[in-house]
Amino acid sequence: MIVAGRQTAFVFLIVTIALFYIFLEMARRGRKIPIRTFPAIAAIPEAIGRCAEMGKPLLYTSGYAMETLSNPDQGPQTLASISILSHVARLAVRAGVKLYYFTCIRDSLPLVEETLRTAYLEEGKPEEFDPLQINYQAGQSPYLNAVLGFMQRERPASNILMGGFYYESVVMGEGGNTIGAMQIAGTANTHQMPFLIATCDYCLIAEELYAASANITQDPWILGCLRGEDVMKLVILAILVVGFVISFAGVPFLIDILKR
Repeated sequence: MIVAGRQTAFVFLIVTIALFYIFLEMARRGRKIPIRTFPAIAAIPEAIGRCAEMGKPLLYTSGYAMETLSNPDQGPQTLASISILSHVARLAVRAGVKLYYFTCIRDSLPLVEETLRTAYLEEGKPEEFDPLQINYQAGQSPYLNAVLGFMQRERPASNILMGGFYYESVVMGEGGNTIGAMQIAGTANTHQMPFLIATCDYCLIAEELYAASANITQDPWILGCLRGEDVMKLVILAILVVGFVISFAGVPFLIDILKR
């Protein structure tokens, strides 16, 4: 028996699950699910080309993200960032650009190392991979200091900041600006978006980070979930608009239904 006052919520839950299932099946069966091109992702070849032209390295980091993949809010951002890293790494290897990855997320290290190793292998240069390209520092402040120190010593031509950032976002963004680096960023942490938007040339905002990751990997599960979520948002928006119009007209039946 459904508790009174939760009937509408139950219906929305069933509709959401149905939409997710439908689009997951469509993606698994090879149905093309288009995702728009994001300027931040389209600018990655330019950033890598800049490094190649100037003979300087590329810096990539995934943010503090509470130092773990198990955090329900920050972990998915780190995984999305690592998916983007695989794309960036392949382009960097192809262009002969040295990529340096900085992190304080201990349980992401095996995944990051395998991602970079695979990129070099796929581009036919496995012997060029160096595990020392991955720099791990335990703790938010040591990690931030390591990134800033690298910026000042090596002067990377481009910085890519993708993941769950906290206060380090504005410090890294300004640090990159002081050395004249091209910067591409992305985070789903709303409290850090203004700082990355202000200090970086391109930025993925909120769920664009996950959408960009799905577009790169073409993972049917992620693509299906994204499309199902988008359709559900449109349904809710349509209900809000219709509800506002009919309530303004003095017909409260939709509001009465939603209260059930």
